[in-house]
Amino acid sequence: MDPLANIESAKEISHTLHETGICALCILRSAAIPIGPAYLESPAAISQALGITQGETQAPCPACLSILSSELFDQAVARYKSEEFDCTTVCVNIEMPKSIYIRQKSLQILNKRTPTDMKDTIKYIIGKRLAESCGVTVDSESEMHIDIAFKHPESAKDHQFLIDREGTTIKTRSFRKKGVDRTEGDSTSAIIADLAQCDESIVQLQFGVPPPAIREAAEIDSIVYRRKPLFVGGRYLKLERNISQTPFVVEGKRVTELSVSEVIGDPIKDFIRCDSYNMVGSGREDADVRMLGDGRPFYIECTNPRRTNITQEQISLIERNLIETGSAVQCRRLQIIRPEDTKIIKEGEEHKTKHYCALVWFATPLSSETLDEINRLGSEAIVLDQATPIRVLHRRAPLVRQRKLLHLDLVHLEGHFYKVRIESEAGTYIKEFVHGDLGRTVPSLSSLAGDIIADIIELDVENVSLDFPPVITQ
Repeated sequence: MDPLANIESAKEISHTLHETGICALCILRSAAIPIGPAYLESPAAISQALGITQGETQAPCPACLSILSSELFDQAVARYKSEEFDCTTVCVNIEMPKSIYIRQKSLQILNKRTPTDMKDTIKYIIGKRLAESCGVTVDSESEMHIDIAFKHPESAKDHQFLIDREGTTIKTRSFRKKGVDRTEGDSTSAIIADLAQCDESIVQLQFGVPPPAIREAAEIDSIVYRRKPLFVGGRYLKLERNISQTPFVVEGKRVTELSVSEVIGDPIKDFIRCDSYNMVGSGREDADVRMLGDGRPFYIECTNPRRTNITQEQISLIERNLIETGSAVQCRRLQIIRPEDTKIIKEGEEHKTKHYCALVWFATPLSSETLDEINRLGSEAIVLDQATPIRVLHRRAPLVRQRKLLHLDLVHLEGHFYKVRIESEAGTYIKEFVHGDLGRTVPSLSSLAGDIIADIIELDVENVSLDFPPVITQ
């Protein structure tokens, strides 16, 4: 069936509207032609069906500001296609210039009928174009959102007569911010609400019926893509020291050359083709502390991922590449996880335990009796009162927290050097437990040794007892 077969009501008003510069699609809208295949026809075909002549050059449409032109739709579709999202559905959201609502009201007064909604028309046409060009369907429940905003500076003050009229409901406030004059209060919703109460005669007198001509067509102001994030979970290892978990920058200068998040996150970002990423670890060790054993649980949140249809084999290539290249940062169990799985990281903060191994120096070698006594105490839980360490007081509240050492084992190596293995609750400051932090951690290894000065030379985390993510079964 011919899409333009049932547009008789549009023919009745077509010549009058055409003479005012209104485009073929807006003539259909003015006649309240329902949204459908007729709107997908070319302006030339619609004009021919309406019995009007379309000139080679035509001024911008004063009703839609030429937003309904093929050129803008082509731009929007081409830009989305170039992003190469691998989704099958999209939700299209449209933000129009405020003046569109004034001009739509003017059309309504002119034709004594409510025109077909402009925003719905745009969504329909773009949706069909996307389906044809990109193979996606429009679905309001889609995880993929395309936000398209149009701008038209020339008509930006079209609604001023509503603000100035007696009895206006639009309450504006002008102010200057960062050297720019701004006005707030004249939102789209405020304009629509005031238009509903404004007498038609005021619109006709103060604005104009039909909509006044414009010199320039509207443009696309922005296209924003919003897709649900993709989450990648795993466990990371730091095989060398002086590597921070996230970029460590002080006063604009990097303190550490490498960070765990960049070594793992950058190749994930490149593969998934996301806008950005954020790494969340199950706690963090200091930059000078190695993370050994089975690694520390973490997940990476990937914002606006272009690629989500990913196999385990593909994501495991990133893990294998780090191993094969001898990277100082490696990962285990790398996999795509569900959003709800990420809560395990937060919930685990209260319940997980950690195993440490440290190289400790004492100012005076310990007697065998002292060593035995420390190991006897360490065979049972030791409760610590730890004030916020001096080294982090600048960024953490000055509190006293109770933490528990579940097990401690101290072994003499040679001379002043000892190896201590500790199992503790999460959140325990191990360095401060060793040297006492000027008495802010009680008891400390130093105090247990009879107040002999102790210092930590090297520290490794050997295990974080949080089962995350699941072990990958081949």
